[in-house]
Amino acid sequence: MESGKRQKRVSEPNPISVDGYDMIWEKRHPIFLDWRKELKGVSVSVWIRPGKTKELILDVHFSTFGVDRMPNPDRWNQVLALAVRSAIGAGWDPESRGAAFRHTPAPPEA
Repeated sequence: MESGKRQKRVSEPNPISVDGYDMIWEKRHPIFLDWRKELKGVSVSVWIRPGKTKELILDVHFSTFGVDRMPNPDRWNQVLALAVRSAIGAGWDPESRGAAFRHTPAPPEA
């Protein structure tokens, strides 16, 4: 098995700003419904500085945010910003170092 640094990227890094933090995100892998091949969401990595700050691994389930598939880039950035805020509320510190922090966002409060 190859180390994480040698593995081929699933997607190119993309910028996003959330609550004053300029971050980078990239797609890790799709999330499928247990026994079907139906796409349920996507797993993404988020950092301020990849390799230098703690990685946030977000398992974003589309239904949690009222979408049924990967939305257009503008809507996706809104969904991702809500998911990042949820992770910060759950204890992820974007400026810290150390092991990755995995989070599955709950539905946003109305």
